[in-house]
Amino acid sequence: MNVKRILSLLALCLCLVMTLQFIACNGDTGEEQTTPEQTEGPNTDAETQEPGTTDNTTDVQTEPASPDFTVAAKPSISFDKTVQATENGSAYDVTTASGLTYSASGHKSFADGSFTVNKGFTVALGDQFSDSFNRLTLCYVSDAPMECTVTYERNGRTLEDLFYLEAGTQTFCALTKGYLDGMKASKLTSITFETCEEIDAKFVLCDVKTEEYEVYADEVYYIENESYVLGVRLSWGGGICYLRDLKNRIGGIENLINQADTGRLVQQSYYGTHGNGEYQDGDYNGVRWPYNPVQGGDVHGNPSRIIDIVVGTHSLYVKAQPQDWGHDGELTISYMENIYMLEEDHVRVDNRFVDFSGWEHRYANQELPAFYTLSFLGEFTYYAGSKPWQDEPLTSRKDLNFWGDAAYHDDCTFKLRYSNTETWCAWSNRYVDYGIGLFVPGVDVFLAGRHAYNGSKDAYNGATNYVAPLCTIKLESFEPIEYSYMMTTGSIEEIRSVFKANKDFATNETLHHNYISDRLEDEGAAIKMDMLQFAEKSSTLKLTPTSNTTVGFSDEQKAALLTIVAASDPHVTIDYTKSDPTLKAEDYSVIKITYMIPTTNSRKYYTAELFLSTGTSMGAEGGKSVRTEVVADGEYHTAEIKVSSLNFWSGNVNAIRFDYFDACAEGDVMYVQSIELSN
Repeated sequence: MNVKRILSLLALCLCLVMTLQFIACNGDTGEEQTTPEQTEGPNTDAETQEPGTTDNTTDVQTEPASPDFTVAAKPSISFDKTVQATENGSAYDVTTASGLTYSASGHKSFADGSFTVNKGFTVALGDQFSDSFNRLTLCYVSDAPMECTVTYERNGRTLEDLFYLEAGTQTFCALTKGYLDGMKASKLTSITFETCEEIDAKFVLCDVKTEEYEVYADEVYYIENESYVLGVRLSWGGGICYLRDLKNRIGGIENLINQADTGRLVQQSYYGTHGNGEYQDGDYNGVRWPYNPVQGGDVHGNPSRIIDIVVGTHSLYVKAQPQDWGHDGELTISYMENIYMLEEDHVRVDNRFVDFSGWEHRYANQELPAFYTLSFLGEFTYYAGSKPWQDEPLTSRKDLNFWGDAAYHDDCTFKLRYSNTETWCAWSNRYVDYGIGLFVPGVDVFLAGRHAYNGSKDAYNGATNYVAPLCTIKLESFEPIEYSYMMTTGSIEEIRSVFKANKDFATNETLHHNYISDRLEDEGAAIKMDMLQFAEKSSTLKLTPTSNTTVGFSDEQKAALLTIVAASDPHVTIDYTKSDPTLKAEDYSVIKITYMIPTTNSRKYYTAELFLSTGTSMGAEGGKSVRTEVVADGEYHTAEIKVSSLNFWSGNVNAIRFDYFDACAEGDVMYVQSIELSN
């Protein structure tokens, strides 16, 4: 690598350090996936060999390690938002503070320094951008997300390139088509802007820059420090395809990451809309497949597109437009961003994902990230308890089957306890006590398994081991998903030690927006449940929602937060069979619910309904319910529902289903401080 060119780039592109976050799927993943029958491969000597030595020579060309660590970051430029515009017939002649001039047309109006636009707002740039370029920078202000179509010339032909812009005061950088093949444009002629949601928006373009940008790699770009060599496959959307431990003591291992196809790697992947009329489902192994942006590419091997890349010292920023896994060569309406950083004893990755489709998505298990390693590392280890970071015993499995086979899915699913913040896992070889670990704060579940296990050390082998840390999250168009994770290598003890030393490196709290918890209650958490108070986040686990409701926790209100996702029969259920001791209906005459409904809700009054399951009744039944009116005035109230006179209120209390609103609107909320069975 040319060091001078790197330093020159840094001088131009040093910018704000941002944490950016995001899940990756692959050809063998997905909770809905069905595959041909798999059998474990033949026994090999791989897991019984003695530790070997590694030839540390490599053909990877990277910079020498430097004590000056700079983090590659998403470009951000400070710019003056002032523009001067002169009306010229149906167009405006615009001059910006940066000296950019353009003719603007297709707007609805111009006032207070910005255009009101919807569709077809076009900026004609004349001859001011006639030099060769392969990277474009836009500085703009918009109060809504936008699509922009860039028109330029190449070899005498006129080409168009479509990009997506987030709302706000933004810097957007994009590499033109053919960047990795060394292609360049010869003239930028115009840019057309349209709002993604077909609404009016205030918009002004403040600056445009073009440049001949260094082509960093046509396949894989490597960064290196004294501990690791990390390879990012730019031709597959910038997913991690290579991790070499320079201190590895095991012979025959160079790369720890399986990269057999575009669905492997360590990469982002997300699941969205499925069969709702807005989106045409894809196909995977004969199964209808949902909207599934995958960083590496699609099931047919079509690669995702690199949108931008910035190089730092031992770090790399990559932005990509992912393919839709179940389709053939269809780029999704979304972007994925990654910041890769090499530290002394670990690799840190910050991920970010934004969907621009505008579709209504569903709740789904999101892979955070999808992680594929060598078959040789065949044993899965994680911490299953509720006393994290206290060096308690770990749980290991060396016999996992294929996670995508429905027959083994439950056996490959490892739910975490509520109090467990030690949310790391590892794939290792127990006979040589060496492996690779992954730590993702804030996740609820590990989905892990082995595909066609044969103990291979080959990164291109079809056999692989997989894990995806999961959260159940509903994608929301134009709202970023952000999270960070960490990888390290060594013995299980060494892996745990590194993660423990860095246990507070990220919280990933943003993963818990539009989220349904899949956590298990802590061991020994059974309590008498006649008085449920929701002053702590852990207590909200006793409220089980359906897909049309989310259960969150409000730190400000110290209460459970119930939110309408779909205004069709929203409710939560309390399972009283977990009470210790068992509750008897005859001991309680009143149910008290302390709640608050904000005045910003769609209605002033609602009717709540409680379905009471007692005796032999284990679930909600018609005719076994009671109703009460609740009021949206921003104040706390205690609704008292008398139940002693009900002829079905007898025997063990098994469950109460709380239908908290009748007629309601998406986004309506209720805060609940307590639910009490009282005399």
